[in-house]
Amino acid sequence: MELTRIHPLVYLIYYFIMIVFAFIIRDPYFLLSFLILILVLISLQGISSELKNIMKLFLPLSILIIILNPLLNKQGVHKIYLFKNFFITYEAFAFGVLMSLALLIVILIFSSYNRSVTYQDMLYIFSKRLPVISMVIVMALRFVPLINSRTIEIQKLNKLKSNGVEINLENSNDDNNLEEFDSNISNIESSSNSKFLAKLNSSKKFHKIREESKVIGKIMAVTVSWSLEESMFTAKSMKARGYNAYNRTSYLSYDYSLADIFFLLLIIFTVSIVTAGFMQGYGIINIYPSFDFSFSDLPLNIYYFAFIIFLLPLIYLEIKERLLWH
Repeated sequence: MELTRIHPLVYLIYYFIMIVFAFIIRDPYFLLSFLILILVLISLQGISSELKNIMKLFLPLSILIIILNPLLNKQGVHKIYLFKNFFITYEAFAFGVLMSLALLIVILIFSSYNRSVTYQDMLYIFSKRLPVISMVIVMALRFVPLINSRTIEIQKLNKLKSNGVEINLENSNDDNNLEEFDSNISNIESSSNSKFLAKLNSSKKFHKIREESKVIGKIMAVTVSWSLEESMFTAKSMKARGYNAYNRTSYLSYDYSLADIFFLLLIIFTVSIVTAGFMQGYGIINIYPSFDFSFSDLPLNIYYFAFIIFLLPLIYLEIKERLLWH
């Protein structure tokens, strides 16, 4: 979003409130609306390709939450007997589903935040007063997408190498470690006379798994060594330039505009209404001891519409930018 500039601090406040709402809201209608609008925002921001990688991480975790919560938590009135005296409660299952949905929304919010606010913007906000903490926050927010992009790049290079293109992916230390690993494996295999190991060694599936494991290990080793090497160069460069030695200035300069003021007023207005709705029980349902929600009770009230309006500004700005470009 370049044509309509929003101050990074306004972005930070907005996304922080979104994360708080994701943890507070327990109404399925509110959460589903939240999920749909954040997916629309991500698609407009051009990061929908990351959704596939996000789902690879989220699906196993959500399934684990949905399974473990009813097994470990027996609170609730409505019991579902699986066999004999073993049962789970409908409330615990519903709570696990809502927890996993809220977790997905939080992950998507962070993905959208990384697209809207760069690490230079984060340094601009915090570096003057909290230089060390701001650097740690920036490195933490930047670590996961950076590792992900580098892993994809190394996988592409490894495919080119397997197709006959000579590409040096790893350094000499990695080669020595792999050769030592292969020699250790061969020594273990030669010293064992077990029939099981002989049968295992003759299995094509075992060899395929072994080769894939070696490739994955090699990719992980290259990715980690690459990241550590660049981190060392970055630390030396920052030390040479006197980071945190004196009051730091930034080449970025942001001034509050009329759009920022309007955005803040809209946030204050909608959040006040939604908070008043929370205090009256709208958007927050009782799960324990009894699940008191019905899908026939549509949330067509001022609090729900204020919540929708709160989620629309960034979508409006993205659509506005697309229309201006075209």
